Amino acid sequence: MSNLPARHNHEPQPELGPAMRSLYPRWRKAVLALFLTDGNRAKALQVAGYNASSSKSLANMASRLFSDERIRLAIREECAKRIDTTEPELISTTLSIMRNSGEKAADRLRAVDMMWQRANPVMTKHKIEVEHDMSTDERDIAHYRALQKLGAPQQAFLDRFGPNGLPRVEAMVIAEEAKRQEIEAGVTIEATFEEVDEEQPAAAVAQAPDEPEPQPADEMFDAELLS
Repeated sequence: MSNLPARHNHEPQPELGPAMRSLYPRWRKAVLALFLTDGNRAKALQVAGYNASSSKSLANMASRLFSDERIRLAIREECAKRIDTTEPELISTTLSIMRNSGEKAADRLRAVDMMWQRANPVMTKHKIEVEHDMSTDERDIAHYRALQKLGAPQQAFLDRFGPNGLPRVEAMVIAEEAKRQEIEAGVTIEATFEEVDEEQPAAAVAQAPDEPEPQPADEMFDAELLS
């Protein structure tokens, strides 16, 4: 009997683009599910783990969620990625038409023209890139959530944001969570904030009534859903 240690799969995982990385984990699932459900937004939410009391409520939730600018940027980013990966198939199809003597002459000439224009464009090429530059506030919120997920002690938050900066970041996190809940639930969550006097010691400056405890981040799709 072999005592060799079990072999682990060290295959690299696909890297998400900047727009996808900026989303909540469940929102990322919804964007990826959109491509698995042939663009059906309500079904995409169901695949992502959302539930609603009726199909109409689910459709309303889908309308709100997929109207968010962050999700729209992520969808555009994923579309560009999928277009890039289909180019080998497009080239193969075009070449098969061009080389098939049984095809109409007009179709073969059109295939030749497409390949020629692709390789030697008459006009300059246009390259469209989707970029999402995180603002300072977005970066602070992301760092705060990362420390939360790691279960970091309070001192780690103070070391990262400072005694006067921490209340500001906590207020933004509460507001961001309230906005997310408003989008997903279709209700307005009131939150009150106070200005932080930088000369005063750190104190709790933001409160949201009945704010739920942070929940663990959702895991990404299982491998079989993305294969």
